[in-house]
Amino acid sequence: MRVSLLLFLFVFTISAGNAQDQTFTKGMVTQTEVSNDTLSLPYSIYLPVNYTGQEPSKVLFVFDPDGEGVRAARLFTAATEPDDFVIVSNNFPLPQALDSLDANANKAILMMRDVFLKIPIKQNDIYLTGLRSGARVASALSYVVTNASRLLLVDDMYFANRFSRRAGRNLVMGLVGRSSPNYYQMSDYFYLLNTFSRDNELYAYENTGEWPDAVLLRVMVNRLKHINDERLNREQSDSAYAVDYSKDLEALKSIIDSREYLTGYDLIQDAKSDYRGYVDLDPIRDLQRSVRRSDAYKQARRNDRSGNIEEQLLLEDIDYFLDEDFAMANFENLGYWDERIRQFEAASKNSSKPKEQQVAKRILGFIDYKIEDFLFLNTQRLIPQRIFVNVLNTILHPEEPKSYLDIISLSAQDQDYNTAFFYLEELLKQGYEDYESLYEIPNTELLKIKPTYNELIKSYLGKAKF
Repeated sequence: MRVSLLLFLFVFTISAGNAQDQTFTKGMVTQTEVSNDTLSLPYSIYLPVNYTGQEPSKVLFVFDPDGEGVRAARLFTAATEPDDFVIVSNNFPLPQALDSLDANANKAILMMRDVFLKIPIKQNDIYLTGLRSGARVASALSYVVTNASRLLLVDDMYFANRFSRRAGRNLVMGLVGRSSPNYYQMSDYFYLLNTFSRDNELYAYENTGEWPDAVLLRVMVNRLKHINDERLNREQSDSAYAVDYSKDLEALKSIIDSREYLTGYDLIQDAKSDYRGYVDLDPIRDLQRSVRRSDAYKQARRNDRSGNIEEQLLLEDIDYFLDEDFAMANFENLGYWDERIRQFEAASKNSSKPKEQQVAKRILGFIDYKIEDFLFLNTQRLIPQRIFVNVLNTILHPEEPKSYLDIISLSAQDQDYNTAFFYLEELLKQGYEDYESLYEIPNTELLKIKPTYNELIKSYLGKAKF
């Protein structure tokens, strides 16, 4: 994130906090909006039935990538009842592109600030959760917004080394789809987060790219809440723990019934640790024993272990050779990468081999991440390397115009006009029709007046400027 966001957030954290009388309906999700001089942002809010506005409340901000705030708020209402969370979710979309993070975060801040001005909030009970791009927003905000340090990140996250000190203070739970393109990145990030605190845990789930069921979310939110209480040395009544335990036990049984054997078993172990000393653990021990003895769990464990070594070796090879070819701008290897990407794409669509399909989706996501990360970090110089990586991106995402346009710009800077002409035609073959933008590509002053450039545009779009 850029400095502009950090300054905005600093102003926000010292100015927001004077609670005003609430104007929302208790016990239901209602829609409202917040405005500034340039935009109006709709969002949804749920106030628990017992909300009075006299005492500060816990708040859970839910960042939905598609802006389906009503549905997301209702999902988390089901996941947290009968707890007294205020739940807030965005009704505006959060684009996935990496360069959208600043804009997404600033919109989220505007929504949060409006809630903070209207609802009295417990400063040590601000929770953030998000799915995909929403998870990136949630994690980014946690590094710069005071007290927003309790996170549930689903299928993505944002991390930068300059925020490592703040990240070390956060309490983070993660869920990643077993076939998620972000599987390896989240595994790496949580390996680091686990060195900060053993409380930071990542779990896998089946419905990749979607919000998990309310039962799984219930267990995750309760884990966050209990660990947060322990960190604050805050005691809860035995009756409160008994209610949470009863709900979690039913949720864990439901998770096992839905065939999430591995995740369910891991959560049973962790929940047993969370509740030790507060409730009778015999029921959850009985559940753990029944799962461990079941043939379905044993088979799931064998399947999970069987391909792990081969998958790790494959990942290490891909990582090593990508780094090498990026650094050397090894254009001779583009044919190799084209073939490998096609193989992974074919495997990712082959549902008759679910394990290979899962691995292929993870590997494709890893290649995408490596490309995105390189281009984001290397915006100046390194022209051959940036051309190479953009070409690789056109193989991975042939329908996305940005890399074609970047190759044209970079090739023009390098006076490699044949490459620029080739990727201009490849872009036009994809059906690109933004005529004006083809004459506004940076660093193409000499290129765009050349006859070949204009002839190509005219042959596909019916007109040319020069």
